[in-house]
Amino acid sequence: MLLIIYLLVLVGFTESRQHEIFLNEETPINTIIFDLNSLSPSQITYQLLESSSLLYFNSTTNLISISKRIDRDVLCPYDEQCTKCSLTMKLYNMSSYDILILKFKINDINDNQPIFSSNTYSISLTENNIPGMKIHLSKAEDIDCLLNGVHYYELTYMFNNRIVISSINLHQTKNQTTLFNDQPFYLNYDLNSDLYLIINISLDRELRDEYVFTLTVNDYKHTTSTKINLIVLDVNDHNPKFPQSIYPFNISSSIPIGTILFKLTAYDEDSHDNARIYYSLLSIDGHKIESNEKNELFYLNSYTGELSLKSKLNHVDTKNIFKLIIGASDGTHNAIPALATVYINIVNDVYNDNKSLIQITFGSNRVSKNQTEVYISENLPNATFIAYVKSDENIQVIYDGGFFMQKLAENSFTLLTNQIYDREKRSSFNVILHNKHVQRSFKIIVTDVNDCKPIWNTEVLNIDVDNHVHSDDPIIEQLNATDCDENSRVAYRKIKKSWPYYASLLSDQLIINCSTQLNETNNDCWFKVSNGEVHFAVEAYDMDNENFSSVMKIRLYRRSLVDYDALTTYMPSIRYDFFELFNHDYILRSIAILMGLLFVIAAILICIYCRRESIKRPASLITDDHSTKQKIIQTSSSEQTSSAGSLYGSEKSDNITVETSDMFLFSPKRAALIPQPADNLTNKLFHSIQTDLSLLTETNPPIITTRGTYV
Repeated sequence: MLLIIYLLVLVGFTESRQHEIFLNEETPINTIIFDLNSLSPSQITYQLLESSSLLYFNSTTNLISISKRIDRDVLCPYDEQCTKCSLTMKLYNMSSYDILILKFKINDINDNQPIFSSNTYSISLTENNIPGMKIHLSKAEDIDCLLNGVHYYELTYMFNNRIVISSINLHQTKNQTTLFNDQPFYLNYDLNSDLYLIINISLDRELRDEYVFTLTVNDYKHTTSTKINLIVLDVNDHNPKFPQSIYPFNISSSIPIGTILFKLTAYDEDSHDNARIYYSLLSIDGHKIESNEKNELFYLNSYTGELSLKSKLNHVDTKNIFKLIIGASDGTHNAIPALATVYINIVNDVYNDNKSLIQITFGSNRVSKNQTEVYISENLPNATFIAYVKSDENIQVIYDGGFFMQKLAENSFTLLTNQIYDREKRSSFNVILHNKHVQRSFKIIVTDVNDCKPIWNTEVLNIDVDNHVHSDDPIIEQLNATDCDENSRVAYRKIKKSWPYYASLLSDQLIINCSTQLNETNNDCWFKVSNGEVHFAVEAYDMDNENFSSVMKIRLYRRSLVDYDALTTYMPSIRYDFFELFNHDYILRSIAILMGLLFVIAAILICIYCRRESIKRPASLITDDHSTKQKIIQTSSSEQTSSAGSLYGSEKSDNITVETSDMFLFSPKRAALIPQPADNLTNKLFHSIQTDLSLLTETNPPIITTRGTYV
């Protein structure tokens, strides 16, 4: 205690010397980082005054080593320049009475990779934007020093069926923007260290409603990627349009009230609410129809575009043609509507010329302008109503399947579906109606419903890396999953569990960066494929219903490792599944199954052997007379045992021998040879047995008269 106080007092009166020592982080524990003996030719005794718990000083050897893990990123998290992170140790020189200060400066190593806050970012932007718009992007974070931090960003995307790459070096940002100003999208890094995505074109949702970017960051050693989805939002910048400007219709003057005469359908290239169309009857024969004015003849449904009859046309004798102007608008204030002209020609019914009428009322709202086509959605339940048919004469129906008739009256019936329509199997049915004078025909057209999932043309996409070994360009494979539905939109996405970082997905193209150059950051692909096959998968899904999807496996391999073509030349029946056995997992599983079978076979053989040994054992054991004092009933004939039946009546037995523990074997004909028992009880027993044998002798003399045996 006094020594320590003495040393502390001397500290204030002694001079100090300082040495700087550079030390890399993550240096292994117990590594010697400084030898105090190198400061003097002779060994000097030092007294430790102050030190960090991460360092250890051995006062006997004067060696300083690492006692705990040194992580600069944890020790000095705010030192981005790597200039302030150090460990200090103070020692007292017992010979020169001065203080030695050792300052260990911690050098940073590139042991952390850049990390994005999310694997996927979504950006929404309305169409008709001004080119040059800047969108702020989230940067990747790297806890290493700036020297080992983020080096450059790279933006990859598809535009007009070609791959566009825009990269920016953070340490050489000058004049880089001008290199990409002719690109539709590029990166920008400003003086405030903010990263931006520059939209250099005017977006049009009707041309393309989504852009997919891959943003890659590198810190000289590690590479990390994230996905950016740019969704183009709709602006009501399109007016509705009619497929044609003039629609002529012929109607009968006796048509019933409420009959739908026709249905007009306009279309709008916008989406959702911006594509909702409202129909209006603007004029009849040049007479303008105000919004609150009602006409007496026609009614137009403003939501469906169906024009129906409100009153009978029989009283209209002088008027045969009506001209209607119908407008279609998307609801925009003061928008200019699309116009269509409809001519309705009234045909008077004449019955004195032996012509009759066939009336057809369709159940579907979608009927062609001349009522020759009716549209029925697929997957509707069976017995769906198609049309009501009425005629004043007997009518015949000619059809090619798809429905059945239900008779209501003498000359009226309904047409109902007799199956659930599937557009992918059959898309139309023809119907012909005729009587003696009139013939009408129409076609049932099955419209599409999104009920099919995308289908790949192959289950496994095999990619031979050796074919691209001499090329610096990435491997690009076109993905081509198809959907049987009409106007289907197929998109592709990764299956995260097995997706390698050197493979990327841009729209419908698979891009694999696999290089043999050692200075490339993506050469890990080549090494992994060289050590075995690489497997991952991509999923195709319906953009309108993501539950409809299918998966295709992707296999990277090197043909030079296993000559599959040579094997299949001699064995054409060998499939790809056979070569999967070369995988390490299959080898381990095969060995485990083989060992299990051998164990079961060995157990069966042991059981069989033990069973046979138990059968070989004798049924009874013959023991020594002096040890057990028991004797066994035997016969002297060739048979080893005799039953009670042979004792009392068998003709094959030569003699009978009886043995007890206290008697000698005897025969009734040779009783004189048997010694007499000593006591009365034994004598009575002896005479009883002799009497029984006498009776036996009388019953079957040949058995007893045969020779006896004395043992």
